[in-house]
Amino acid sequence: MNEILDHTINIGHHSVDVLQLLESLMVLVLAPVGLAMLRRASKRGPRIQGFDKGKRFILDRLLALTVWTVAVLWVLSILGVELTALWAGSAALLVGVGIGLQGFFNDVVSGFVLLFEGGVQVGNVLEVDGELVKVERIDLRTTRVTTVTGEWVILPNAKVAGDSVVNMSLGGKPVRVHVDVGVAYGTEVPLVERLLLEAMAEQKEVLSKPAPQVFFQDFGDSSLDFRVSGWLKDPWNRMAILSNVRKAIDAKFRAEGVVVPFPQRDVHLRREA
Repeated sequence: MNEILDHTINIGHHSVDVLQLLESLMVLVLAPVGLAMLRRASKRGPRIQGFDKGKRFILDRLLALTVWTVAVLWVLSILGVELTALWAGSAALLVGVGIGLQGFFNDVVSGFVLLFEGGVQVGNVLEVDGELVKVERIDLRTTRVTTVTGEWVILPNAKVAGDSVVNMSLGGKPVRVHVDVGVAYGTEVPLVERLLLEAMAEQKEVLSKPAPQVFFQDFGDSSLDFRVSGWLKDPWNRMAILSNVRKAIDAKFRAEGVVVPFPQRDVHLRREA
């Protein structure tokens, strides 16, 4: 029996015995068993049960990666492979691959940040490049979102975590929206303020507390410039709500004879003698 176990097998310039092969095979067989046990144990943890689907997914991938990395390194150690020489021989290859996959690894690291930091979560409404999107799923490398028109968009995690992204759902606080409008010089300011407040307050989606506000912003080139602001609990339908506010403003201005001016220029023609 000992002779069989001590029998040497030559693989290229490297020699291993049967016992080393059996030990390596045992490690590879036990690795998935141990991984399954760790997965069951982690699912029972009270803190893990509180994680959303995205966090559980990334935790499962990290667990699998750790177990198989340890198993492979253990097998190489059993077989007597010199890991230092292995890393040195593949250093140039690893550098080349690392440079080529720099963007990929940046997205993966950003995925870890999104999933564990909690700054962006599934269901949040974000403003990305001036467009509203709703987060539907956060994966290891990408974030899947839907636009207000129902289109699916896949964003790299580096864009969501690294760029300037406005999270309108963070903390559950209301979001302020506004409409700018100008009226002709000579129009009564209190009348304009009353009409703007009425147009904003009439929208059922606009909160009464905090109450809408009107700001007299500036004396423009051809108009008195105002801004009316209101607060929304859910900003997802912001464009439709603001459209309704503008319609209400237009109707009220017409009823009260308030004029919205447009820029005018006088052109003088001179005839040379």
